[in-house]
Amino acid sequence: MMKASFKIKDYGARAAPVAVVLFVVLFAIFGSLFGPPLRNIFVSVVAPSEEGEYALLSRGALIARLSDAESELTRIRYQAALYGLIAEENVRLRDAANAVKISGGVGVTGRVISRPPQTIYDSLLLDAGGDRGVSAGDLVVFENVALGRVVAVTERSATVRLFSSPGSSQDVLVGSPVAVSTARGLGGGAFELSVPQSVTVEKGDTVRLPGTEAYALGVVADISSTATDVSKLVRFSGVGSLADFDFVRIITEPPQ
Repeated sequence: MMKASFKIKDYGARAAPVAVVLFVVLFAIFGSLFGPPLRNIFVSVVAPSEEGEYALLSRGALIARLSDAESELTRIRYQAALYGLIAEENVRLRDAANAVKISGGVGVTGRVISRPPQTIYDSLLLDAGGDRGVSAGDLVVFENVALGRVVAVTERSATVRLFSSPGSSQDVLVGSPVAVSTARGLGGGAFELSVPQSVTVEKGDTVRLPGTEAYALGVVADISSTATDVSKLVRFSGVGSLADFDFVRIITEPPQ
């Protein structure tokens, strides 16, 4: 029994070197055949993909991510457009604030907080009032356009009656040679006046207020008369739309 056990152990010790030699021979013969496929399988399973995080995503997941990205881009574009509008409004306000003391008199800038149809037609409500020196009768303008006059004032607001209000009248200059006439408000931004036949008035002519600073009141739209009339009727409309007047200037002191 002792002799048999010794033989088994001796056989195992001799077989180990033989197995190693056989493995080396087989690898040398077949390694070039199976090596590349095995390496490719290893790389595809273990190595990181060149496409990054999207390689393992399904088509549905990719579409969902694309939709989310487009929504985010739309939001960013909207914010950029909104910023542009705010920046433009800020520039306009700064321009108005820097122009409060010019040849047309000393004024304050007021924001239009209500206009037709929210207010009585041909009137505006401003956020500037008695606390800023505004008083009834002050002229209200937008750049070089005369809009109306303040008719009511509170501590922090003012109501403006536009020159186009029905029944309103205002002395104006028009035509060539320049004639002084009285413009009557018809409502809705419309006016009419009459001038002698000898005064030349054409469509597109500017009707303006008299004074050291000639503010425009409107633009001639229509002229009517007959050969027997001693005067002709001129109809004109205000310059611009009330929707464009976000900030106005209130002349609190007339020019010297």
